[in-house]
Amino acid sequence: MCCMLVSCGDSDDSVSPTPLPTVTSLSDLFGQVLLDANGDTVQTATIEDKSVVAIYFEGYWCTACAAFTPLLLSVYEELTLDGKSFEVVLVSFAVDRAELLGHMDAMDMLWLAVPPGGGIVDALAQRYAVQFIPTLVVVDGDGNTITLSGRDDLAVKGAQAYDDWLASVGGN
Repeated sequence: MCCMLVSCGDSDDSVSPTPLPTVTSLSDLFGQVLLDANGDTVQTATIEDKSVVAIYFEGYWCTACAAFTPLLLSVYEELTLDGKSFEVVLVSFAVDRAELLGHMDAMDMLWLAVPPGGGIVDALAQRYAVQFIPTLVVVDGDGNTITLSGRDDLAVKGAQAYDDWLASVGGN
């Protein structure tokens, strides 16, 4: 089960991402700065050396997100402890910065987040045709799409999904 951005339902895999301007860097996707779990700004360029970046679309009010987040947290911890070139960027449908940071704190999210406002959240949701959350889109360090089905990959393979994602971009 997924949460639709308005109500709950099953996902519709027939929707394709919206063709938008070409992406050549993660800064093209996320803007110049992200927020860390403490609310400090971090230059997006600091994660452009990552081989795999998971873009996590979710909402604090979504029960399906609350069920998926612990799996993603576990995979994130395992991969980062193993020194894997991996990062998660949260794209939350939180209304404001305080709400976003409170949610990140409550869920023990140690990854980065797109700041609310400024239209980036909506632009990313449009780019990847996000209709249901949680959605996990996986890209490389240049912002090239690896998969739109990261959530399903993690549900089936756990941290082993990283190896498939890395292999698809020629990594080892």
